[in-house]
Amino acid sequence: MSYNLTYNLIFVIFCSCLQGITAQNEQETDSTAIISYEDKMQIKLNIDSHLENYYISSGAEGTNLNLALNNDLRLTLLFDYKIFSLSYSFTPDFLPGNHGDDEKGESSYSDLSFRIFPGQFVQEFTYQRMKGFYVANSSDFLKGLPSSETYLLFPDLKRTFYGGSTAYILNPDFSLENLIYQREWQRYSTGSFVPRLNYGYTKFSNDFENFKGKEKDYHLSLDLNYYYNWVVAEKFNISPYGFGGLGMRIENYRQKGENIDEKEVNTYFTQEYGGGMQLGFNTDTLLMGARVSYNSLNYKNSYDRKIKHDSWYGLFFIGYRLDPPEKLKEIGDKF
Repeated sequence: MSYNLTYNLIFVIFCSCLQGITAQNEQETDSTAIISYEDKMQIKLNIDSHLENYYISSGAEGTNLNLALNNDLRLTLLFDYKIFSLSYSFTPDFLPGNHGDDEKGESSYSDLSFRIFPGQFVQEFTYQRMKGFYVANSSDFLKGLPSSETYLLFPDLKRTFYGGSTAYILNPDFSLENLIYQREWQRYSTGSFVPRLNYGYTKFSNDFENFKGKEKDYHLSLDLNYYYNWVVAEKFNISPYGFGGLGMRIENYRQKGENIDEKEVNTYFTQEYGGGMQLGFNTDTLLMGARVSYNSLNYKNSYDRKIKHDSWYGLFFIGYRLDPPEKLKEIGDKF
């Protein structure tokens, strides 16, 4: 299903590219092609279903182990002013589907991101923490066990991520800040390739009965993205996008206990791809929209263990722009 979705998105993006090339040949972009709101303070709220899944399999006939978080909805608060952008995400209990679950256990999720936009570059730094996983396909492993044991739980399994990305927008008349961050509004239909360098450090840890397991991963990859902004009306746009990339990951795993002390180091190449589409509405003060996307990261180590990290993302956002307080304006004018 995920491959069909990816191919369909690539087809849509390809058609949009052709349309964008034709449109650019028929009109010349003027200085008002992009409306900037950097002098406005922007406050935005996102609600999304950020579904994280890890698939682990050994050998051609091995059964996949599908690890997932027991959170359905995530809330993100964003603040933008001048070249700076800050966001904080978490999964509050008051949202439907985020309550504690006796069968699937309790999960927690939070992340903090900081972004700057110097020229045609977009620089992002992210901290992310997850805890409490369950095995979504537990029925494959619980055959013959009491029916009361519905899901296998890993309540102490934690994933912590520190990383960032550096992206460059090749087309100066295209606004990535319009599509992803809503800090600008693009008045004409156009698209751009956006190469992006990703780098990060990930730590997995879990306490077992007789030992502790820790895994430290270092990841470096290069993606090639294509975004297209189709302005269907003065205040509405439709924006498909897709990407693919390759990278390298170094994995250090150690398990240590009373009668065990083992280390394992693996280096392997990664493949990543995905795509999505966004609908947007914009005025000088009010903005809103929705986005759906899919990301997949795949890699295999020297022991023929395949790992796949899938991320489905459905998002609704709404925001408001207003004049900044005088003290904040004095600070912002220095940049």
